[in-house]
Amino acid sequence: MKKIVITTLIGLSVLSSVAAAKECLTLGLIPAEDPKAMLEQYKPMAQWLEKETGQCIELKASTDYTGVIEAMRAKKVDIAWFGPFSYAMAAQRAGAEAFAVGINSKGITTYKSYLVATPEVVKALDITTPLVGLEGMKQLNTKLTPYNGEYLMAFTDVASTSGYAAPRYFMYKAGIDPKKTFKKVSFTGTHDAAELVIKNKIMDIVADNDISYPKMLESGKISKETNVVIWESSPLPGSPLAYRGDLDSDIKEKIKNAIVKVPKNIVTGYGKITGYKIVDDKEFDIIKDMKKVIDEVR
Repeated sequence: MKKIVITTLIGLSVLSSVAAAKECLTLGLIPAEDPKAMLEQYKPMAQWLEKETGQCIELKASTDYTGVIEAMRAKKVDIAWFGPFSYAMAAQRAGAEAFAVGINSKGITTYKSYLVATPEVVKALDITTPLVGLEGMKQLNTKLTPYNGEYLMAFTDVASTSGYAAPRYFMYKAGIDPKKTFKKVSFTGTHDAAELVIKNKIMDIVADNDISYPKMLESGKISKETNVVIWESSPLPGSPLAYRGDLDSDIKEKIKNAIVKVPKNIVTGYGKITGYKIVDDKEFDIIKDMKKVIDEVR
């Protein structure tokens, strides 16, 4: 009888070990666009990581940026595609560690934040080419002054770099207080939605980036006539892939080794990337400094 019990316990122990070994890692996606569409788009990448790491992978898309951060803090998400600002938040709140960033065919890993407006606003402000960086935002402040309290402004999400943190940071540096400058300030949730509210003239000015904007142009959902870029930021660090800091070191190494070998025909990420390169947390120090300012003025 003792032998049967011991054998049974050993069997259960083995099954438990196997189950633990097969436990899935969860990849979280911030809602840069429609969450359902993103789940389909990222499936090949998840399958590649599954094959290379020997680890079951599940995809999870959130309806807002904070949802992914909180899921990682609760250990319900193990790896996530973050924007730079949402990564800074995740590093602080959930112990996230950046390990890779997308790279395009020109070897560039950075991107830019945009402010996009309706043609009516562009005409009123007399903007013929996008204003650039801090000096550009100061010029925009001057142009907006006669229209204080007239225009409707929309950011995307408080955890978005290009859709909130970067333009809000430059606005602060240029002396723009959104609550005083605009009639109303709201949030669209996603970059796609931001462009659509401009096209449909629901809002006057929105925040976006040089990834979502051209993608919407190519899809025919907007045009340069309906959605006009009036300001662009200086280059920002690219969107990082990050994992939980307390993940097993062997799993971390497998993930890093796999991500740099992703074939070009299945590589997926934010923007037209052709692969990934390994990065570390220090590359996002500028975003963390930006976060300090945002925390003070929010």
